[in-house]
Amino acid sequence: MYRILLLGIFIILSGCGSLDKQSILVNAGDTKEQVLNIMGPPDDRQFQGKNEAWQFCKTGAGFGYHDYRIFWFFDGKVTGVNTYKSTRPGVSCVTDIKPINWEDAPDVTLEIRKR
Repeated sequence: MYRILLLGIFIILSGCGSLDKQSILVNAGDTKEQVLNIMGPPDDRQFQGKNEAWQFCKTGAGFGYHDYRIFWFFDGKVTGVNTYKSTRPGVSCVTDIKPINWEDAPDVTLEIRKR
């Protein structure tokens, strides 16, 4: 019985921070395919022109919060990542996904060359 309890606690705690462990592998300039390979399918996708935002969520393993990551894309490439948490109790973290505020999107730097 003691071993089963320890195994259960280990499994619960091993899920903690998995968004941190995954999202640290994503870099600016990565493609959507690279993000899919690292993070899996997003829980939410929103578009505006060439801008796109993917949201991922994970329940904090019973610690009373939901953890979120927003990956920002411009023209199919990662331009930045934002995080937020929700402490509202709920069945699923998907219920607290926020609508994207496009003013929060990272600025896109364009290279200007003289001809």
